[in-house]
Amino acid sequence: KLRYITQWTDARRKWAACYTEGLKGTSFKLPYEPPGYRHAFHLYVIEHKKRDHLEKFLVEAGVDAKLHYPIAIHQQEGYPWGKLAQLHPVPNSERNAATCLSLPMFPELTQEEVNYTIQKCVEWDRAHGRS
Repeated sequence: KLRYITQWTDARRKWAACYTEGLKGTSFKLPYEPPGYRHAFHLYVIEHKKRDHLEKFLVEAGVDAKLHYPIAIHQQEGYPWGKLAQLHPVPNSERNAATCLSLPMFPELTQEEVNYTIQKCVEWDRAHGRS
C-alpha cells in the first residue's frame, strides 16, 4: 500500500479542502493545518457542543459520520489497565470525547458525496448550530 500513500493522501487533502471551504461560516470548529505542515487527513474531524444531535441527523440522512472516540481514554473501563483509575480530569481529552465528529474521509469519495455531506452539515447548522 505504500506505493499509493502519496496519491491517497493527496485525495484526502482534496476532500478536506472541499469540506473546509464548504463549512466556512458555520458554527463547527474545523481542522487546522499549521503553516509548514502537511496534514494527511486520515480523519476529517469537526467539533460542536451538540455533536450527538448532529451525528444522529447526519446518519439518518445517510451520511456515514462517526464518533472517534466518544469516551475519553482515561474514563474507559479498565483504564489504566490494572492500576487505579485516574483521579484527575483531563479537560482536552474530555472535551474531544464530547464534541468531535468525523465526517466521511477516504480517497475514493466522490464530489457528489462530499457535496451532500457539506449540504447536510450546513442544513443542520442553520437549524440547530447556533441555538
